[in-house]
Amino acid sequence: METLLDFLQLSDEEAQALRQHAPALQQRVDSACEHFARQARAQRVKGDLLEALGDGELQQLLEWHRRHYLELLAQHYTPQLQQRMLGLGQLFHRWGLAPLWIMTMSSGFAAEFEMFAAGLSLRQRRPLMGALYKRLRRDEAWQLEGYRLASDKARRELEQSPLRDRLTGLLNRAALQEMLPLAVERTRRGGSRLALAVLDFDDFESLNRHHGRPAGDAVLRQFAQRLQRALRKTDLLARIEGDEFVLVLESIGDAGNIAPLLERLQLDFDVPYALSDALFWQCPISMGVTLFPDDDAEADELLLHARCAMQQVKATKSQREFFWSFYRP
Repeated sequence: METLLDFLQLSDEEAQALRQHAPALQQRVDSACEHFARQARAQRVKGDLLEALGDGELQQLLEWHRRHYLELLAQHYTPQLQQRMLGLGQLFHRWGLAPLWIMTMSSGFAAEFEMFAAGLSLRQRRPLMGALYKRLRRDEAWQLEGYRLASDKARRELEQSPLRDRLTGLLNRAALQEMLPLAVERTRRGGSRLALAVLDFDDFESLNRHHGRPAGDAVLRQFAQRLQRALRKTDLLARIEGDEFVLVLESIGDAGNIAPLLERLQLDFDVPYALSDALFWQCPISMGVTLFPDDDAEADELLLHARCAMQQVKATKSQREFFWSFYRP
């Protein structure tokens, strides 16, 4: 990092060009920030970079953009600015903005400055853009460092949590035992329906036996990520032990609503798991599902019933049509 920042120091010619053109660039701040605001609002749709931002967070981002625009034109780099860039990287991590967003922001600033410099002679343009690009790379480096620090901290907290599985980051058995009865009670009071599913691989032992435990761990992490992408944020997802996982879906309405989810999971599970750049592994999944209050049992019994349904479908894996089976009270 220090070597990079030394490389990004402005030359005398670049510093002079920045002093000369900064006033004219500052006069463009309103139009530049309004253009950014329109783009940011357009990106708050499903699947775009800013999808998760609320109104308050978006406003904070717009205010930060204006301030950063002006700071890029400042004559001197300060330790306070460095700390602010670190803080912004940590803020982006908390908001769920991927590191790609930091590069996207830099590209937006670069496009604005290039538009301004297009009207200058090559002799004027080269030192000015050199100065601005160095400023952008400097701030980008500190934001990425802040993002990394926040990510490392979150991972350490996750690993130390007594309710988290250290390998996958999912809830563990202790968390499920604490949270499942509460979910059942909420469903009972609300008059809705809850689905509880238990699932595992049909032949996970062969993977560990032939390729080693690190390969098995890699598959379990990929499997957990696929489940997280497929489920709602309100659903419970736990790893109990080995390759056994539990899903708890509240407020599913009619029992038929769960079939589309299972079909989507089928497509995800059919994709091979990467053990290395050149080695892939594929294995069928078996799942047992029970529905509450159709299956009007306590939390521990629901788990047992779903596991029984899973064993039933596993026993018929050579001739089954679906990878799941419903428990019939």
